Amino acid sequence: MSEHRRTYQDRDGIKRTLCWDDATPDECGVLCEQDVSEIMPGIQRAREIEQTGLNRHVARIPAVIADKVLTMDPDELDWWLETEEAEPYRIWRGRVR
Repeated sequence: MSEHRRTYQDRDGIKRTLCWDDATPDECGVLCEQDVSEIMPGIQRAREIEQTGLNRHVARIPAVIADKVLTMDPDELDWWLETEEAEPYRIWRGRVR
């Protein structure tokens, strides 16, 4: 029995690979890889811009994390945006909830 991997997307700095095992052929997973160091300077520059009014740019989420975030309901997303995991990607430092 062996594990198999097939890359099906590798562009714009994001690589997605389909993974499956002979032992469980009906199950598969996706490995998503991205070099987030490329977007970090843009996040830092955005933090330095003063944001006023009701609409604020809260965070810039990398694609590898967006896959998880897109499955969250709004309350769960608000909670996640205030966790340590989201802190590096936060632009606006105010409370989300």
